[in-house]
Amino acid sequence: MSQEESGEFPEKPWGGRFSEPTDQAVERFTESISFDRRLWKEDIDGSRAHARMLRRIGLLSEEELTQILEGLDKVAAEFAGGTFPVRIEWEDVHMHVEKRLVHYAGPAGLKIHTARSRNDQVSLDLRLFVRREARAMAREVEGLLRRILLRAVEYRDLLLPGYTHTQQAQPISGGYYFGAYAERFLRDRDRLLRAAEDANLSPLGSGALAGTTLPIDREGVASELGCAGVTQNGLDAVGDRDFLLDFLHALSVLAVHLSGWAEEWVVWSTREFGLVRLPDRLLTGSSMMPQKKNPDILELIRGKSGRVFSAYSALLTLLKGLPLSYNRDLQEDKERLFEALDTARGCVSMMTLAVEGMRFEESRIAEVLRGTELLATDIAEDLVRFGVPFREAHAIVGRIVAHAYSKNIPLERLSDEDLRIYSDRFPENYAASLSIRRSVERRAHVGGPAPDTVGRRIAEIWRRLFENEPMAPSPKDVR
Repeated sequence: MSQEESGEFPEKPWGGRFSEPTDQAVERFTESISFDRRLWKEDIDGSRAHARMLRRIGLLSEEELTQILEGLDKVAAEFAGGTFPVRIEWEDVHMHVEKRLVHYAGPAGLKIHTARSRNDQVSLDLRLFVRREARAMAREVEGLLRRILLRAVEYRDLLLPGYTHTQQAQPISGGYYFGAYAERFLRDRDRLLRAAEDANLSPLGSGALAGTTLPIDREGVASELGCAGVTQNGLDAVGDRDFLLDFLHALSVLAVHLSGWAEEWVVWSTREFGLVRLPDRLLTGSSMMPQKKNPDILELIRGKSGRVFSAYSALLTLLKGLPLSYNRDLQEDKERLFEALDTARGCVSMMTLAVEGMRFEESRIAEVLRGTELLATDIAEDLVRFGVPFREAHAIVGRIVAHAYSKNIPLERLSDEDLRIYSDRFPENYAASLSIRRSVERRAHVGGPAPDTVGRRIAEIWRRLFENEPMAPSPKDVR
């Protein structure tokens, strides 16, 4: 067996055109095996399907196919076991797989690259990777959604202040509050699944950019790999990274939602707000101040979201000036992809723990609700019912709020006499009807916070995600 057949040679697969070896500094600068080895499973899966196709069209014998498939199994075992030899002169994961395949399969391994370029090969690897990881991330978001929905059931009837501009606005319920985040993460889950589907086309057969003269079976390879079809233009396909942008966009929006929620709970867990409490197992302390309990996981979710955004921005910047077709700049897409994915996955995991472990401080919430102006909009809308134009009603209630503030009492403790100072449209005993709970219950329209409305929507989401599981959480599920 020759050096080349054994895979133990330093020469490049493209070395025939060159008169001297590559400078080692160039090799160190251009290698990608240090990070793209993460695509080894996809590279081997694609190679298996490609080899079977070469057999079907008569470019491999049955014996050669067996040698290649057995060799690829051995290469996969090396990667899985962490024993794979890495050599930067072999540049990338594709050549590492091929060199080790030649080591195990001999001359048959030299045929694996027939009708294939590293350009369409890496595009396939990335598409298969995004398909797998987007679906996996969608499942992890579903795990977060499970905890959110259980919390929504547990706190369905708990009254809360709702905020705009971080100022108290209108009363809501705990179920409505968690339902809002359920809607956000449901959209995130759906975006991830769409990203998986967008990636699910096979570019193999595009070659370097213009296909091949050999009688390949692109559709058969795509079918074996579970792809929905094949790409339609090789010139586009080998340089296309739109599917990566779609995935990083989905991760970025997910990170936006995680970061915003983390910020909210950082504020809500302060002594000044005191609405949310996390268990000690999720908090950290101070090296100097003995009293401190810090929500570091929330702060890090908030901070790490920037990594996801920067990866998305970096990929956009990378792609914005590239001409058709493949350019070596595209090597830089993988580290952005991996960093965004790993960061988002860690943040989802921590937020799931936070939702699972949090408790609302119900006594503090009740204290907050005793001194609010949350019913102002209700009073204005009731004046509309009594025949007052809304803009006039808005001004009247503004004066009523100022009156209540001057007396240092909440709106629901005003008397009929107080209200009639500002409008004679208020009927007898109207003041007695003012209630924060009633305010929530009255908003029973679709999308409103009434407990029954919230309960129906939570059940709809649960059935959509976990259709085979009844939603009847026991105390151990929600505490």
